[in-house]
Amino acid sequence: MPDYNNYDPISWSLGTPITAGRLQQVSTNIAEVKSASDKHAKGIIVLNQHTDQIETETNGVLHTGLTTATYVIAILNDESGSGGGNQRVTPEASRWYKLSLVLPNIIVASDHENSIWTVDLIKTVSSTDTVLATFKIMRPNDTAAAYAGAGVYSVVFDTVGGSTTPHEFKATVVQTGRSGSSTYAILAGTTNPLQLMVEDVGSSA
Repeated sequence: MPDYNNYDPISWSLGTPITAGRLQQVSTNIAEVKSASDKHAKGIIVLNQHTDQIETETNGVLHTGLTTATYVIAILNDESGSGGGNQRVTPEASRWYKLSLVLPNIIVASDHENSIWTVDLIKTVSSTDTVLATFKIMRPNDTAAAYAGAGVYSVVFDTVGGSTTPHEFKATVVQTGRSGSSTYAILAGTTNPLQLMVEDVGSSA
């Protein structure tokens, strides 16, 4: 709970003189409120979602016809917003940020027995990728068509000193160990969108 030690209500009525003391208390109150509220989460800063499966590579993103290469399935960069808007994030100092991927499903046809999908959540600064988190999805010992991997994958990281360089974020997937040669796809639709988002979840100081 915020501790407003220096907060003091100020009463005003018609004709109340504006004094240095009153103005100073107003400034002190504002500073107290700011100090307390700045430590709290600010919520979602940026979000990109796909409500259709991308069948041809668009801005580096592809959802269907996937094989054993590494694919970007969601991205936040300078071209990823609605109509190509900039969705990069310039992090403030001493904040916790949360990167989350909402993955509706991986769709597999026949084969793919014993497959493992590796999902990486990645930060990119000045063209340098840093993997923030890695998740593994296992395909059971089965060759029938199926769905796998639905869920929310997220990681919280500290910005420490912050940065003046805009950060890009992305989610990638790669499939290994599969049998057969059938492709797979990442599901996306209006009721099950694929989403990638960055949230401010509070002060780390």
